[in-house]
Amino acid sequence: MAGIPVILATRDPDDISRHSRYVQATTVLPAERDQGAAALIALGDRLCAALGRRALLVYGSDKDLDLIYHHRKELADRFLFVLNDEELAWSLLDKERFSRLCVAAGVRAPRTLDPSEDLSALASMREPLLIKPRRKTAWKDIQRELFGGHAKARVFATRRDLLDHPSFARLRGELLIQEHIEGATSDLLSFHGFADTDGNLLASFCGRKVRTFPAFAGESSLIEVAHDDEVDAMGKDVTARLGLKGPFKIDLIRDAHTGMLYVLEINARYTLWHYVGAASGVNLPVIAYDLLVHGRRPETSLRPEARRRWLNFYRDWLAFREQRDEGLTLGAWLLSVARPGTVYEAFAWRDPAPFARWASSAVARKVNYGALRDRIGHSR
Repeated sequence: MAGIPVILATRDPDDISRHSRYVQATTVLPAERDQGAAALIALGDRLCAALGRRALLVYGSDKDLDLIYHHRKELADRFLFVLNDEELAWSLLDKERFSRLCVAAGVRAPRTLDPSEDLSALASMREPLLIKPRRKTAWKDIQRELFGGHAKARVFATRRDLLDHPSFARLRGELLIQEHIEGATSDLLSFHGFADTDGNLLASFCGRKVRTFPAFAGESSLIEVAHDDEVDAMGKDVTARLGLKGPFKIDLIRDAHTGMLYVLEINARYTLWHYVGAASGVNLPVIAYDLLVHGRRPETSLRPEARRRWLNFYRDWLAFREQRDEGLTLGAWLLSVARPGTVYEAFAWRDPAPFARWASSAVARKVNYGALRDRIGHSR
């Protein structure tokens, strides 16, 4: 959108982003963290030699953050980025430490049972109870075993239901237990911002989820930028209380019973929301680029165009199939995904190659799967 050249560093050799017209070059990083860091450091050396300066590093996953935090100094010598202070950075990446941080800073968050506490403390917690992974990385086994393979958390109606689950005792040390804050998908809200090295917030916008798959604790399928004064105020308060720096997303939920906002987690990185934010007029990655490369700050306070949406069409189709028994009609779903001004995860009219590559791969997988089923004696 801003005409800034992009080099893609990815662990996936089949990453469809490498086919984008906006990607000038691609480098495939080893999956192992330290080897990946070594490859990234070597790339930084080549870029510094070619450009005569450091390039902006944009990181989009918790695995990326883990790599950067373990090699902060070496990468900072070769790339431009703004990270939180060491203690805060690790606290945002570990949900157990994050819950303690919220208590210490006076940030309203769901009450959480410390993993070091005896399970008898569950008696003092309000039901229902929610469990989620303690850490933001390496939790896919927990997702498969406890969360149905797709969700990011699970709710148990009673303490007894939780304690009786056959996997709970074995996985106890990897789980956080919280009081569940009840709310609809539309009560899942977020505050997105970028702050400089002194913690000054340069720009921000608010958003809300429209649908996820699965419906509870699932991945975003349809989201939108929204004006919400209460979310804006709380987001700025949390930013100041914690002294956040760099890019971040504060996830919140509005309690369906009390209307109060609670902080669920904070992702201190670039996210899928930045695409729809840029489409709405608040381009946080470019604000980071202008600050770190040119020393420029936004001249005026940016206000996003509300109701701009981002859509993962396939995931939202799955969400529709899941929710149609709850009253979501085909017509209502089609109207919601056909709104003008929507941007898409894998498709753009000016950049169709990534989607074409994804679609062709999906068809090939489907055909190969059907052929395999025929060979082993089952119908397609």
